[in-house]
Amino acid sequence: MSKHQKTFQLTIRHIDLIEDALRDQIGRLAHPAIAEGIASASAENDALIHELNELLGSLHNQKIFYSQVNRTGVPAG
Repeated sequence: MSKHQKTFQLTIRHIDLIEDALRDQIGRLAHPAIAEGIASASAENDALIHELNELLGSLHNQKIFYSQVNRTGVPAG
């Protein structure tokens, strides 16, 4: 039985494209739910929007942010 791959080789550009696509999808899901006001469609969309936002948060939390370091070796700011 095969195992799932736990690591991926993605560039910063790949991650940016994924994040942009997720945000676009969230926008498309939110717009009809707001405009039409249909409760059942809105509830389904809300659940999916919540899941996509959690995925965006997970991607964000896995990023390593580097700050500029001055001559003393202490990060600036």
